[in-house]
Amino acid sequence: MESIRIAVATLGFIAGTFLIVGMLIVHFDWAYLFAGFVFYLFTYLVWPSKKRGKRVSESSIIDKLELIVEFPIELIIWLLRILGGGFRGLLGGKGDGVDIDF
Repeated sequence: MESIRIAVATLGFIAGTFLIVGMLIVHFDWAYLFAGFVFYLFTYLVWPSKKRGKRVSESSIIDKLELIVEFPIELIIWLLRILGGGFRGLLGGKGDGVDIDF
């Protein structure tokens, strides 16, 4: 089952990469960008990540492939955390300015 998930996630990553690169080379289209992002998200969710405890097998090739496959979503998560930290710093918190509760 793990090898099927790896194969499906790898194909999803390749499809997302083709959409993004094709969009950059041929012509810009928001639909291709959105579809590429959806493929990357699908790949991230399907991939049996060793970091998240979903894979127990030891393989250096699959470990390296995991870094490549999870990189786009990890980058987006990292950028959103930085952006959130900037807004948190702007708004203040713990008595340092405006405190917004939702």
